Amino acid sequence: MESITEQKIIRSQLFSDCFFLSIVVLTSLILYIPSLGFYSDDWSFLAPLSLSTDQSFLGLFQSVYLHQPNVQMRPVQVLYIAGLYWLFGLNPLGYHLINCVFLSLGIVFFYLILRELKQPRFLALSIPLVYALLPHYSTNRFWVAAFQITLSMTLYFLSLYADLVAVRTKTTLGLWAWKLISIASLLISGLAYEIFLPWFLFNPLLSWYRGRLLNQSILSYFSKPKLILLMGSTFPCIVFVFLFKKVTTTRQGEIEFKEHLGWLFQLLKDAVSISYGDYGFKLPRIVGSIIYSQTNWAILILSGLVGLAVFSYLFYIVKPQNINLLNYTNGLKLTLVSFFIFAAGYSIFLLTQNAQNSAAGISNRIAIASAIGVALTFVGLIGLASSFIRTNRSREVLFCLLIALLCSSGFIINNAIASYWADAYRQEQNILADIQQHLPSLKDDATLILDGICPYSGPAVVFESNWDLAGALRIIYKTYTLKADVVTPNLQVNEDGLTTALYYGSLVSHYPYENLLIYNIKDKLVHEITDADAAYRYFQTFNADYDNNCPKGREGHGVRIF
Repeated sequence: MESITEQKIIRSQLFSDCFFLSIVVLTSLILYIPSLGFYSDDWSFLAPLSLSTDQSFLGLFQSVYLHQPNVQMRPVQVLYIAGLYWLFGLNPLGYHLINCVFLSLGIVFFYLILRELKQPRFLALSIPLVYALLPHYSTNRFWVAAFQITLSMTLYFLSLYADLVAVRTKTTLGLWAWKLISIASLLISGLAYEIFLPWFLFNPLLSWYRGRLLNQSILSYFSKPKLILLMGSTFPCIVFVFLFKKVTTTRQGEIEFKEHLGWLFQLLKDAVSISYGDYGFKLPRIVGSIIYSQTNWAILILSGLVGLAVFSYLFYIVKPQNINLLNYTNGLKLTLVSFFIFAAGYSIFLLTQNAQNSAAGISNRIAIASAIGVALTFVGLIGLASSFIRTNRSREVLFCLLIALLCSSGFIINNAIASYWADAYRQEQNILADIQQHLPSLKDDATLILDGICPYSGPAVVFESNWDLAGALRIIYKTYTLKADVVTPNLQVNEDGLTTALYYGSLVSHYPYENLLIYNIKDKLVHEITDADAAYRYFQTFNADYDNNCPKGREGHGVRIF
């Protein structure tokens, strides 16, 4: 049993560490968050929310959930974005501030979990610090349509933390309370996004491990039937969420087993290449190229201050007896476990093929779970490197220095990526203002094809599809029947209309030659397209290659920047 004095010291440590983690996370966002806006799928949500005749919270939820079958498998996502719109309307800053709060809370819960698992304080702090600043899942920092993934991550950590606390609870009321928090977090997390859903299977295992760490088993306090009922309740909740998604999803097609295994192997191969290649072995080169090509003194100075703060804080809390735990054997164990956790981050894709990897594009949103394994790998390898240093003081310095450098690198990369998202939103605002100026009115059933823009600013989406441009214009012209799209190399001229395709032809849109307009934003000219001949003449005159001399980009990736 811990004495009252020891408990006070531990509580003080927990508070100061959680505060420090929160400050680091918020500092990593402060330079770019005022410049972020709405992108891509965001507009497809905002249009029905803005045009809903019922502006109550329930009415806003129904305006999206009942009319967009592709999101019905994630009702919490719809509730979340409806709630954000209800609070902030079309002001993006509020959305991004709320996401910051949940990102910070998720990192704090991750730290508390490691402390519950009796990890040394410096290690329990180092791993969440590295995870918080990894650029592997950067999209979840910038894109409103991915904010439910951050929410799902935070609720997964809360669920696991509640289970671990329940193990050491000595009262029936306390056990029930913590277990209810765990179950509620599981359900909300799973119904927000599915990437963490298989991870809930770890909860009973880690709860059992936590029980073994206690001096006295919880079997001393509670009967076996009650424990089986409470600790085993995780499994039916997971089954419920899986079945709900199975019934409501529109994304699950027929999967051939052998073909799926090949696809999954390639997904993991690409993930390893990005996570440990681009952001591992090539990390110094990437950071160096950013500093050389995008010199921003505010980013460099603040990244240096973050690195200095991380080094100083870790060096302050590390103890000689704890640094000895970073011997070769423990460092190797942590590294090996990290590879398993990294692979577990992609376990949901045993059941679906709706995913791709990207270093900086919007597809990297799925890496938020596997990045936990990456953080463990990096800290484990730093521990291995430190284990070869003989003196404790030198080992402490090396460990703290490498963690600080890793955090500074993540800070620089995330802020470099953010600069493209800020630029993309500026372009969006200029484009929409230009369209509104030169086309003050449009027929409700009109189709507007926008030419003369680049669909991407680096990895960030400007306008690339029918759902983003159409959504933004529907808000401006206050009609839900307006159609719009963008000229890209994926556009084709057919005898019966124009066709655009995205994601390797899986999403095709067709626009007949009826009330079809092409607006060339460079020349400020509107062209009415009545047939295929008129379309051919237009493109031969203005944009024969359909590319507007833009850098080559790809859906889910944007333009490669590293």
